[in-house]
Amino acid sequence: MKTIQALSISRSVRARLERPPFKARVLAVFDRACDLVTTEGDVIALVTPDIGDGPLNIVANTQPGDFETFARDTAATLQRANLQIGNVRVDLREAAVWEPCPGWNTLRDHSDIIASRLPTLREIAVCRVPAASCAVGADFAAALCGRPRGSPLPAGWNGDLAQLRQGATQLAGLGNGLTPAGDDFLCGVMLWTWLAHPTPSEFCRVVVEVAAPRTTTLSAAFLRSAAKGECSAAWHRLLNALASGPHDELDAATVEVLAHGATSGADTLAGFLALSSGE
Repeated sequence: MKTIQALSISRSVRARLERPPFKARVLAVFDRACDLVTTEGDVIALVTPDIGDGPLNIVANTQPGDFETFARDTAATLQRANLQIGNVRVDLREAAVWEPCPGWNTLRDHSDIIASRLPTLREIAVCRVPAASCAVGADFAAALCGRPRGSPLPAGWNGDLAQLRQGATQLAGLGNGLTPAGDDFLCGVMLWTWLAHPTPSEFCRVVVEVAAPRTTTLSAAFLRSAAKGECSAAWHRLLNALASGPHDELDAATVEVLAHGATSGADTLAGFLALSSGE
């Protein structure tokens, strides 16, 4: 039996593990992550330290390639403070609990500063964005300028729930991969909503109710996390840099967000900026 030490665990994941019964299986295995899915469709990601903290994550003291021994559909069980996956035990006892929600109230208090720095963020993003990003029916430049072309989302932002549902339907599951570009875009829209919308919970509830059933298991989990205002540590750093950091800190945080996945980071950032000049 091999034992892996968990370094940190998202508060949301800790809460799920503490809610019995816990039954899960291996959903997918990557070089730096192993995704588990419970019988209720909740996703838990065991990741290497270079991936870092995220709303679905248990960060383990592992190296890239260590998850290759896990086979798809292998059962995962919880025994006391250990998560057992096949013949591997993940010791959770010393894992630090990480909060996946940024300090939204404090960030909203700095909304004027953040708004004044959005043009700088757009400039950095345009220079750094991968060429293949944002296959969501509006090109990346249009999204960055706050004009997602042909989208009903601006009307949805202003309270038209029918248009909001239409926009979420158009984007849900759009694109390829485990987290399609349209879903990443919607995650970014919901993060901007938590920063700037008067009723973020209601807006995000509508988006996730429409989008989650129309996409992959993993992508639906990210959508549900964004709807609760949860995001990765990289996004925490970007939001804090927008509120108070110097230019080089904002630049570094933007690069870190854009580095997520092949294009997922760029598509999420496009969603975040899409409505920022039309609220």
